[in-house]
Amino acid sequence: MASWWRSTPTAGRRSSSCSRGCTSRPPSGPPNSRSRLRSAWWFSICCTPLSQRRDLLDELGIDDPVATTSPQWRGGGADVVAASKDQHLEGVVAKRLDSVYEPGRRSRTWLKLKNIRTQEVVIGGWRQGAGRRAGAIGSLLVGVPGPDGLDYAGHVGTGFTDWALADLGEQLAPLRSDSSPFAVELPSADRRDANWVAPQLVGEVAFSTWTRDGRLRHPAWRGLRPDKTAEEVVRES
Repeated sequence: MASWWRSTPTAGRRSSSCSRGCTSRPPSGPPNSRSRLRSAWWFSICCTPLSQRRDLLDELGIDDPVATTSPQWRGGGADVVAASKDQHLEGVVAKRLDSVYEPGRRSRTWLKLKNIRTQEVVIGGWRQGAGRRAGAIGSLLVGVPGPDGLDYAGHVGTGFTDWALADLGEQLAPLRSDSSPFAVELPSADRRDANWVAPQLVGEVAFSTWTRDGRLRHPAWRGLRPDKTAEEVVRES
């Protein structure tokens, strides 16, 4: 555990302090009573194990349009991760039941498990880079063929090696076009300074999920797919 406990009697009750200096006293009153919940908030419970803090939170019965308590599952982590993938969620947060709350810092006892998916995309353009990428590709504008043409799927600006950027620049140069290949006009921020290309090159990206407006969330470049043609690309999930 991240902290150790010592107990000392105070006025007939026991208080606990951890090595980080925060002091806690157990809530009084019978389980599930309002007096017990009220007393819990008079004292810091940051050093109380997560399992106990969560029980206190559940006892409050918070459930309204403004605030609610997220669901939890104790154990069965592999099944929970699999279910999150089936529901196209970004992932799950795994927490040790004996972990303490550490304000202001990332704890190793809380892990964010992101679901990584892949998607083939067609390159429809690119934007200039800045800083160390000045004069080279900054991000790719990519899409997936749909019933009305090439549907815009977002821009990809991470996952490139210097060699990959140079290779993409060479292969995209002869494909330059004066008009956008996408079915609809791109957002102004994405089309600013855009260099359009004929939609011929296919690549693959890793991403977390699709947004509601059909964009790739957190895409990262994985490489070109010379074995695929633009006509073969479909939205995979």
